Amino acid sequence: MTRPGKIIFITGTDTDVGKTVLSLLIMRALAGRDAVYLKPVQTGCTDPDADSDPAFLHRHLPEGLPGGMSPADCIHSLRPLPKAPLFAGEPVDFEALQRFIEGRTACHDIVVVEGAGGVLVPVTAQKNMLDLAIACRAAILVAARAGLGTINHTLLTFEAIAARGAECLGAILLDPTDAVPGPDRTENITAIESFSGRRVHGVIGRIDDLRHPDPHHLALLGNVLVPFAN
Repeated sequence: MTRPGKIIFITGTDTDVGKTVLSLLIMRALAGRDAVYLKPVQTGCTDPDADSDPAFLHRHLPEGLPGGMSPADCIHSLRPLPKAPLFAGEPVDFEALQRFIEGRTACHDIVVVEGAGGVLVPVTAQKNMLDLAIACRAAILVAARAGLGTINHTLLTFEAIAARGAECLGAILLDPTDAVPGPDRTENITAIESFSGRRVHGVIGRIDDLRHPDPHHLALLGNVLVPFAN
């Protein structure tokens, strides 16, 4: 059994919203802590050491993945098709996924888990990503776009999390090309917070060198990690 808050589960409001970059920055913000990263289900990938999300982190973390882990070590279920896990290949063993995540909590203080897509993406015919986060008693952090459409998508994600009584750390908005004007970012944050009562911690904009992110971004994520201070 894991304790609440030991696992940070990063979900998205959409595919390709920026979960992997956010995972990278969270791991950077946790530098010096006993933290590891997992991508339990990786779809759209044939070579975990070359084109997986853990491989991306391995290339951009200053000393690679922590704990001597290889990208393949971060993955339990590898699927070549770029589809929801339910449709990407052989059936996924949900209980084995849960054990894979919880096994790391026995060895490390914090486990950062990057989900596949959003909270309602089906993992099996009966279970979705939200079920996995809840089964592991994880705290969920939402990665959302900064621009048009994010209010609806983020509020729906928050409502799904709240309806199941899961712990939520709020949201981070991502704007990798700095395409969203400042006033629009502010309006979106205000609307999301007003309608949900959840915290939007800020916006992560363009990062020219992922190996050397802006200290402001890491400080922003420090606010997200306050519950994990002890």
